Amino acid sequence: MAWEANGWYAILEIASKLYDSTVYPLVQVFLLAKLLDLMGAGGVRFGNIGWIALVYLAATVVKLALKSFGDVKGAYLQTQMEGFIDLTITKKLTELDPATFENPEFQSTVAQLEGIKGTLQMHLVRFTSLLDAIFKFVTAAIVVSATFPWLAPLIILATIPSYLAWDRFRIKTWPYYVEKKSIVTRVTQYVKNLLSSDSTSKEAAIFQTGPVLLDKIKKEQTVYFKDFAHVNDPWVGNILIARILQFGAFVYTQYLNLVKVFGGGLSVGQFTLVFQQSLNLTLSAEEILNQYSSISARNKYLDKFFEFLNTEKVIKSPIHPTAIPAKPRPPIIEFKNVSFRYPNTERLILDNFDLRIVSGEKIALVGENGAGKTTLIKLLLRFYDVVEGEILIDGVNIKDVDLAQWHKQIGALFQDFIKYQFTFKENVYFGDLTHGMEEKMLREAIEKSGADKYLDTLPDKYDQVLGKMFEGGIDLSGGQWQKLALARAFYRNAPVLILDEPTSAIDAKAEYEIFQNVQKLQKDKTVIIISHRFSTVRNADRILVLDEGRIIEEGDHEKLMKKKGLYAELFNLQAQGYK
Repeated sequence: MAWEANGWYAILEIASKLYDSTVYPLVQVFLLAKLLDLMGAGGVRFGNIGWIALVYLAATVVKLALKSFGDVKGAYLQTQMEGFIDLTITKKLTELDPATFENPEFQSTVAQLEGIKGTLQMHLVRFTSLLDAIFKFVTAAIVVSATFPWLAPLIILATIPSYLAWDRFRIKTWPYYVEKKSIVTRVTQYVKNLLSSDSTSKEAAIFQTGPVLLDKIKKEQTVYFKDFAHVNDPWVGNILIARILQFGAFVYTQYLNLVKVFGGGLSVGQFTLVFQQSLNLTLSAEEILNQYSSISARNKYLDKFFEFLNTEKVIKSPIHPTAIPAKPRPPIIEFKNVSFRYPNTERLILDNFDLRIVSGEKIALVGENGAGKTTLIKLLLRFYDVVEGEILIDGVNIKDVDLAQWHKQIGALFQDFIKYQFTFKENVYFGDLTHGMEEKMLREAIEKSGADKYLDTLPDKYDQVLGKMFEGGIDLSGGQWQKLALARAFYRNAPVLILDEPTSAIDAKAEYEIFQNVQKLQKDKTVIIISHRFSTVRNADRILVLDEGRIIEEGDHEKLMKKKGLYAELFNLQAQGYK
């Protein structure tokens, strides 16, 4: 990943750290040992030590060059790595489907990605440190083994208890860095979003819910840190004992080193070299095992990252899709004996449901909350698959249709539409990126939606940045945002138009004008409307009244009013509010 983010600079960064921490100190101690031996022999002359000075100067220049590179480019390379990770995560999010995002386990995984950038960067540091420790250990073992062949095995043996202690410690505590922390992270993120979002901060300010929301974070943190400390604290003593054993082994090796010096078996320079490399051997042996243990533990965290990257869509297009017959009209849509329940639930939202929508028909779905209206749309868009029955598009089972191609035939305005805090025209162009930016289509879509009524009030017109997130942005009212989202749906110019509560934030006059346009300008299109406002649905060709996943009434407005059923009851209740 570092290579993909930074290329050769990633390798140069690792080489720089290895040189600074391993190669250069080894050159220094080697030259010092040679100098001390020459001084002890009384043979120090400029001719004898000239090469020492030249090697030292050359090694130092290399060190300074690499250090300058690291100091200047280090933060930049880290930032570039973080940017690469952000792009990797965001790219994956663009490849997933709504059913995946509605899975709580997936949302927990996403919450754990919050600290992934720092973890991956630390993983790279750990990996570099491991290479550094291995290099130090090998060079130190070669130097020391010339005098004490058994010293390296002894130090390794003494390091094993420390490794085991650290490894067990990390196994016990690592869940508190990952799984057990995710609930705290999710609650914290949620509360921060509530307090900072322009759509929710107003209510938080009026009802003074800030302290209560803050207490929710504190309670989660209190439980988390109490449990974490209970697991964490006992390991202080275990690790201390292991380190004392390791230090004792080092002291013993240096006792033997001194004995050999006093016995005349080693010169002062050789003693210095052996002492320095014995210390390196001890520290690097611990570092190898420590870094290996740390990397192994962190791999559990990285597993979450790669688990995220390997997440597959819940709903997939068929490998060999069946093409929808090419016709100049919108497709005929059929629900045949459809039953559906959401994953991990028992309640059927739709039960043996049948519906046929002919080409160009204007359908309205009404009913109380939970009747199944939005679920029907999700199934039509194939955000979920039916449990039983089938949905047919011009006679072809929706499961056999290429999903991307089917979605291209649909324009939609959802109740929870996106407010893109970019330019006004981008909010419309996003409706169909395959067209590019066609100005004529842009103007027509804006006029149909009624967004042209306030366009001239914006200082930069089509290029005006909207919302308060970016500099120079101007926020819109709820109704203005909704008209703009409706323009996006019209810009799509698809044969099927889905409008889910399309005028909930729009005044009655604007609503009337919009649906006059839908009737006039969308004559050749199939339109499916979900609305609680009966003034919106009364002009539909056919109104379907849903209750507990079944169609209990259907017909046009006049027919349903004469029937005096649930539709008439709901219509009259709403009409009372206007008297």
